Amino acid sequence: MRSIVVYHSDTGHTKYAAEYIAKRTSADLIRVRPSFPYNEITRRIFGVRRALFGSRDRVEPESIDVSGYDCIVVGSPVWAGSPTPVINGAIAAMEGCEGKEAVAFVTCCMAAGRAPGLLRWELESQGARLRGTFALCGHRYMDPAYLDRIVAMVTNPSRGRIPIE
Repeated sequence: MRSIVVYHSDTGHTKYAAEYIAKRTSADLIRVRPSFPYNEITRRIFGVRRALFGSRDRVEPESIDVSGYDCIVVGSPVWAGSPTPVINGAIAAMEGCEGKEAVAFVTCCMAAGRAPGLLRWELESQGARLRGTFALCGHRYMDPAYLDRIVAMVTNPSRGRIPIE
């Protein structure tokens, strides 16, 4: 089974989790970046507001072909209880999602808010079928016990859908 991990990382937490998952599942790894990068100030002024409204940033790479994969894993930091506009733009840039299985995860300081549900909605609107979503709050982003639960979602499709965490 071929898998791909597509993620946006701001502080490195989502990157750590995405790399762990990719290594444990032998998945391909794509880090997406906004075409116009945020800095500390613009992220707080514009990025958070854009996240709240579900905006989609133009991203690099501009197009992400997932048609050759069986499972798509998407990871995002949480900005104001929402996925980042960068990952929303990445999902919009995905080609070939129809009928693919997907797993979504978010990293956050304390609470994931509505981010897991919004990621689920974004992926399902592209035609993907969600196996589950997972929130890595606090230092869980580097805890193998939590990360291995996401790995299990990716590697064991026979378990069926896993409830949202």
